[in-house]
Amino acid sequence: MKIDKSERICAFCELCVPMYDGDTVLCERFGIVSKAHSCKKFSYDPLKRTPPKAQALPTLEYIDIEN
Repeated sequence: MKIDKSERICAFCELCVPMYDGDTVLCERFGIVSKAHSCKKFSYDPLKRTPPKAQALPTLEYIDIEN
């Protein structure tokens, strides 16, 4: 799966583990870095991405067509 260069950040890399504060990650290569950090050893991990929320379905009105 190809991802955009702007999305090649440590938050989605399989070499990184999120830290307890939520703003930093622990990288195997560089140590503690920002989630927005990127490097040439980036390897995409699709399980780290959270999918967008589904839109709410519109409510439908009941119209009686027999009367």
